[in-house]
Amino acid sequence: MRLRNWKETVPPTIEETLMDVHPRSLDEPFHWGGIEWGLTVWVKTVEGKWCLGTVEFEGPTAYTERAIEQSFYVRYGRNKKSDLFRPYDGNIKPDTPEVRELLRKAGYFV
Repeated sequence: MRLRNWKETVPPTIEETLMDVHPRSLDEPFHWGGIEWGLTVWVKTVEGKWCLGTVEFEGPTAYTERAIEQSFYVRYGRNKKSDLFRPYDGNIKPDTPEVRELLRKAGYFV
């Protein structure tokens, strides 16, 4: 989130509004734009733990009734394991202050 005029005399632009969107809970499916190679993200493993990882490359695209769901291969953990994650499944989140706060509230040391 960028700093704005303290008086808020200038209305936010659409770009600023889109940048200010963040998930309200860790289980909420959340898709955001700009997922690309090398981006740092948080992923929920099959064991149910959240780990910091790095996007390696795009995976297959699924066409469902909900949306066109893009998937991503993410390298995470101490052993640098690589798995497939989908934002609409709620198991991948951006590494932002808002997501880190949600992780702290869930008891993770971030």
